[in-house]
Amino acid sequence: MIRFACNCAMGEHRAPLEGYEISSGAIQKLPEILKDYHRVYMVADRNTYRAAGEQVEQILKENGMFHQSLVLDDEVVLPNAQTLGKIILYANDLGAKSDIFQYSPLPDLILAVGSGTINDSCRLASYRMGLPYAVVGTAPSMDGYASAGTPFLHDGTKSTIQGTTPKYIIGDLDILKEAPYDMMLAGIGDMFGKYTGMLDWELARDYSGEYFCEKIKADVIEATNKCLENGYKLRDRDPECVKNVMEGFLVTGLGMAFTGNSRPASGSEHIVAHAWELADVEAGKPPHLHGLEVCEATRLIAIMYKMLLQETEDAHLKELIEKYIPYFDAVEEFCVKMQVPPTVTDREELVKGIKRALIMRDRYTILFYLRDQGKFEEYAERAADRLAMLLSTRRNDHD
Repeated sequence: MIRFACNCAMGEHRAPLEGYEISSGAIQKLPEILKDYHRVYMVADRNTYRAAGEQVEQILKENGMFHQSLVLDDEVVLPNAQTLGKIILYANDLGAKSDIFQYSPLPDLILAVGSGTINDSCRLASYRMGLPYAVVGTAPSMDGYASAGTPFLHDGTKSTIQGTTPKYIIGDLDILKEAPYDMMLAGIGDMFGKYTGMLDWELARDYSGEYFCEKIKADVIEATNKCLENGYKLRDRDPECVKNVMEGFLVTGLGMAFTGNSRPASGSEHIVAHAWELADVEAGKPPHLHGLEVCEATRLIAIMYKMLLQETEDAHLKELIEKYIPYFDAVEEFCVKMQVPPTVTDREELVKGIKRALIMRDRYTILFYLRDQGKFEEYAERAADRLAMLLSTRRNDHD
């Protein structure tokens, strides 16, 4: 348990994370990290099994800690009921002889080997089965390793539902640095959303009276700055760079655990990204990497804030936004220099995402502020125009 006193209204922050290890050769420390567990159930997919799962399984077997493993064959794009059902069903060997007087023997720990979808699915299985879980990360692709919320596809929609925070997070730099480059960019893109998310949180504090923690905000901004700085070195696959990025993810993940909600990690940009992802799912198309969606949505929301800065007569709001302009400019510069691929380029799809985001979640953001000012429709259209033009210009520059 991590805990510390704070000057915010909560007075104290706590998170159930017992520890983390981010280092070269970290998986070799699994027997020591998981020494209190003796029936470990490992879950991976085909890609993450090749990247790390096979090694992890061997280490568990050699140390008498192995209970069962599940390697998902299907292409799992987002956590869904089918994936969750498989994880629960295969928690014990299907061919094991049953005892009608006993319940099926369960593992004492679920070990996710993967990043977004595998981690989120195991988080939810952990919550539903009442079992602790840990994660061996295979890509620095998202900041949700330490989160408790799980994005989940159900009943034709996508929503974030309650899960479990992992007991341990293990990041082996020798494995993480070999992750696909687009997944690395997605991780940085996910972090960029903290800039607009933190401004949304401050906006909610001042214009709707929402709880806010200055320390957590400061920690998240510092971690995001560090990720942005190190992001320029991702192409080199430098282990120290990957370590800095992963530690940045931990800060935001712990921020969610400390506050009990996702405010430290997401704002309007994540809701817009979810709207785009859901539109793809409904159209039968696999969604883009979540972090890349968030990155583009961050650029879109930053445009809206810049427009508001120029047009509002509210002196306090101007002061609030001005603090974040250097961050927004740094994100735009990074996306141009590193050629971060856009996910939505059609102007109408950009607008639809903004409009759908307004009704997807009851969270006060710039979208709610603009709605209350009677300017939402106008800003949605104009911001989409500006981003579409910017993306088109960049594409033409590279042709």
